[in-house]
Amino acid sequence: MTTGSILVVGGYGVVGSRIAADLATGFPDGVVVAGRTRELADARAAEIGHGVRGRRIDVTEPSSIDAALEGVSVAVNCIDQPERGLLWAAVERGLAYTDITPHLTDLGCGAAYDRIDAAATASGARILLGAGIAPGITNVMVRALNDRLGGATGIETSLLLSADDVMGPGSFDYLLQELAMSFDIHVDGTDRRVRAFTAPRVVDFPPPAHGYLFPFSDQVLYPRTLGARTVTTRLAIAPARISRLPALLVATRASRLVATAPVRAVLGRLRHGRTGRPDAPYAVRVDVTHDGRAAHAALTGQGQAHATATSTAAMVRSLVEGEISRPGAWMPEQVIGPARFFARLAEAGLRVELSDPVPSP
Repeated sequence: MTTGSILVVGGYGVVGSRIAADLATGFPDGVVVAGRTRELADARAAEIGHGVRGRRIDVTEPSSIDAALEGVSVAVNCIDQPERGLLWAAVERGLAYTDITPHLTDLGCGAAYDRIDAAATASGARILLGAGIAPGITNVMVRALNDRLGGATGIETSLLLSADDVMGPGSFDYLLQELAMSFDIHVDGTDRRVRAFTAPRVVDFPPPAHGYLFPFSDQVLYPRTLGARTVTTRLAIAPARISRLPALLVATRASRLVATAPVRAVLGRLRHGRTGRPDAPYAVRVDVTHDGRAAHAALTGQGQAHATATSTAAMVRSLVEGEISRPGAWMPEQVIGPARFFARLAEAGLRVELSDPVPSP
């Protein structure tokens, strides 16, 4: 369906460059990597090959966004952009768009979401609100379990990450901000305000690890898209002692200090140049209950940046090839078919395992 280019914003970053490289083999001469520094974009484009081109974009400048979207059919956002200027530009132009940093806890499931959906429907834009791991892979896992159980009354998503995994500076900075964040979880049909890194529970990834409440974006719209009554998301960090540190910061309210801009800047400089391990292990587990039965899905692998990029590239293909054809704003569980998506992941060595339904505890 796509006749224009695929623009990867943040395309020379940790995840963006992997997305661009994945897509470049299937869409030669059709991928553009973009960022604030044109020289870095050109260098990464040349490194990837397959006719990839570089382009400058500064998402804080409307004129820069306009110029970067010239000749583009699909925009992929890989950078933290709370103001959503790129998203709205894609909506206004009737483009396809997806995002690995959707911040749906900020967007909410009410009027703000409805405005995006209504505008996209009117312009013909196809907006996929969340690619990557969570949201992204986890949403399609939930969809698959929902189909097996005939519904999804209770949903819990848990993600285990390694402290020495590769992480871009934007992701690290946002993690520090989340330490001081309060957010809503949905329990028995009612929103409940909680803090990040509280209420630990042992999650059998495997290996078992303590998962703490965390504001992953995939939880926000499940009550709306699937009618779920209880939805929680958890994060565990290996080794376990690393998880206990942010939990202690939250418990002592020191997290408020860590989340301030000056302290985040210092910690970011201290971390600068630390590349991390691209093969660090990670694990994802999703548990769904419905009508007295339960099932779970699991994925383990090495290098969460690889999983994020693989998932995002697969979802971009769904946009390009017309699998997501209806205009509007969508979550993956609404428009991504599990079988085809999981097959695309398996081609990259990512194998999702689904359990058979059993009586719920």
